[in-house]
Amino acid sequence: MEQVLYKLPEGWEWTNLTDVCTPSRKTVEPNPEEQYNYIGLENIESHTGRVISNSPTKGSEISSTKVSFKQGMVLYGKLRPYLNKVIVAKVDGIATTEIIPFKCSDAISPGFLAYYLRSQYFVDLAMNNCSGARMPRATTKLFTQIAKVPVTSIIEQKRIVAKLDTLFTSIDTAIKHLQESVTLADALSQNGLDSYFAELTKTTPELPLLKLAEFISGYAFKSGDFTSESGIKSIKITNVGVNEFTENIGEFLPANYESEYQRFAAKTNDIVIALTRPIINGGLKVCRVPETYSGALVNQRVAAITSHNKHVLDFIYLYLQSSRTKNYVQEKSKSLNQPNLSITDLKNLTIPLPNHDDAIVKAVSDCNALISKTRKSKAEILEKISLLNRLKTSILDSAFKGEL
Repeated sequence: MEQVLYKLPEGWEWTNLTDVCTPSRKTVEPNPEEQYNYIGLENIESHTGRVISNSPTKGSEISSTKVSFKQGMVLYGKLRPYLNKVIVAKVDGIATTEIIPFKCSDAISPGFLAYYLRSQYFVDLAMNNCSGARMPRATTKLFTQIAKVPVTSIIEQKRIVAKLDTLFTSIDTAIKHLQESVTLADALSQNGLDSYFAELTKTTPELPLLKLAEFISGYAFKSGDFTSESGIKSIKITNVGVNEFTENIGEFLPANYESEYQRFAAKTNDIVIALTRPIINGGLKVCRVPETYSGALVNQRVAAITSHNKHVLDFIYLYLQSSRTKNYVQEKSKSLNQPNLSITDLKNLTIPLPNHDDAIVKAVSDCNALISKTRKSKAEILEKISLLNRLKTSILDSAFKGEL
C-alpha cells in the first residue's frame, strides 16, 4: 500500500528512506569462543527505544546467522511491526535477522530517524505493507520503494530529538510511578484474596476440582486449519492472559467444525487456563470467556473449566487467582525446558468450596468486595497510563509535522 503524505511546513520535504539511510546486509556466523553484544527482539522494549536485559553473550549460545551492526545505526524490528521495536545502537554488535540495521547519511540524525520509525504514522504504514498473516513482517518493498521520511535541516532535527528526549523522559518517569502504584494495587488485592482463603481453608473441607466442574482439554487443530476469512473462532494460548482475555483478529476455523468439534466448544464465562507457560510475570494465565467468544473451539495447550452452577464457577475463578493455586501450578509445572501443567494436575487441585449455594454466593460476594476497591483504583491508574501513552503518540505526530 502506498504512503499517504501529509503537507509539510516550509523548510521540510519528503525524502525516500533509501536516500537518507542504507540497510546493512552484512551477516555473521557467531564464533562459539567469542563474546558478542547480541540484540534479539526480546531485548528491545516496545515503543520506548530502550534496550532491556542485554549483556555480552558467548557465540556458543547464539544459533544461526546474524546481522552485524555498528554504533549509531538504527535497528528496526521488522517482525510484527505493531510491537514498535526500534533503537539506536550504542555499541557495535550483532542481531537477529528479524532486525534491519540502518546506516544514516549526513542528511539525517539517527535519533530523528528512530523516533520517526516509532511514530504511529510509520507503524500504520508498516502494518499495511506486511507479508504473512500469522507472523506479519514488514516487506523489503516498504523500505526500498515505498517509505518516505519528512526531513528538515540537521540542526532542526537535533533540536527536535533533544526536545523529544526531554518530554518523553518526563512522561516515562510519570508512567513508571503509576506502574508502581499498579503493582501495589495488585499486591493489596492478592493479599485480600489469600487471607480470605486461608481462613476459609481452616473450616471448610477441600475437594479436587474434578468433582466440582467439567473440563475441556483443547484439541490440536492443525495450523493449516486456520484462515483469516470468516468461520468459527478458536481459543488459543495467545488469548489467555492474567485475568484478561485477548481477542484475536482474523483467525478462524472452518464453519463446518462447529458441529464436528462441538465437544471442544466453550461458553460465555467459562474459565480458560493456559497449560504451557501457565505463569507469566508472577501471575497465573487464567481468565473468563467473553460473550464474543461463546461457542469458540478450545485449541491445544488450553483447558476450559465449565459448570452449570454459575456460583461454583465464580468461586473457582476467584480461587484460581490465589497464591496457593499459583504455588501449586508452579510446583506441578516445574521443568528444565518449557513449563507445562497437565490437565490431570489441574483436575487434582483441591479447593475449599462451601457446602451449599448460599454460602458459596456469600464467599464470592465477600471476595469481590475485598478486591473490587483496589481493582477500581488499578483501572483508574491504567487509564492515566493510557492517556500518557496517547500523549506521547500525539507529540510524535506533531514533531514530524514541524509543529514541535
